[in-house]
Amino acid sequence: MASNTRGLWLAIIVTAGFVVGIAGGILAWLGGAHPALAVLAGAGGFVTFVTLSLTVANFLKSSEA
Repeated sequence: MASNTRGLWLAIIVTAGFVVGIAGGILAWLGGAHPALAVLAGAGGFVTFVTLSLTVANFLKSSEA
């Protein structure tokens, strides 16, 4: 991942995390969770996805030759 594309990759990761969070929240709500708990489930999915993705991106950048 080149340094001049870091902002673009961050935007892609956060956008994908937003989609994951929305999907997780909707699925939790459809599964019968209280709306507040569905929001927490979506937020957990967002945070987990973004953290994991940024960790993988950092690993891939540091392993470049």
